Amino acid sequence: MVNTQNLKIALVLIFLAFFVGCSPEDGADGLNGTNGADGTDGNNGLNGLIKTLVEQPGENCTNGGFSVQAGLDANANGILDSNEISSTEYLCNGDNSNITYQSYVSLISQSGTENPSSTVLENTLDLNISWIRESQGKYVGTLDKTITFGKTVIFYTTPTTHTGVRGELIGDNQVRIELQNGINAFMDNFTNLSFELRQYE
Repeated sequence: MVNTQNLKIALVLIFLAFFVGCSPEDGADGLNGTNGADGTDGNNGLNGLIKTLVEQPGENCTNGGFSVQAGLDANANGILDSNEISSTEYLCNGDNSNITYQSYVSLISQSGTENPSSTVLENTLDLNISWIRESQGKYVGTLDKTITFGKTVIFYTTPTTHTGVRGELIGDNQVRIELQNGINAFMDNFTNLSFELRQYE
């Protein structure tokens, strides 16, 4: 017969040997007590981008609305290029929408070092915007009245001569537009950039 006492001791020793051999300890040091070499870094992931555009009344939205385009920034230029768009969704205005708003819509053009000029198409907000060229490709518009900051959004289109447009509200009476042509390369000279300032009630 097997000695149960010896069997218990043997099992304990096997268990301890297994535990010590598989414990989550650091790897062995290299020569002369130095750390071993680090592994190679993995590839950087791609950023996901979303672009929202005003959708005019037509086939996609009977009463107009917005198109939301999404995709991965494959060339890492910070802009969702047309060949990077993987999906497009439409947020259409309803026939009897309960969300009411007032808007200022214009076409903006700029040449050389001149300040931008605009042609107003709609102005239920009853305001005026004076544009100045802040620096190459960067423009600030000052409103002659304040808007409700938390209820106002801006929409714009990208001219065919440029790769991207960024716009933001920078106060309750100022907006900024930046036109790009490449990675962080700002460029002047554009025609009929569609700009809308919309304030919801």
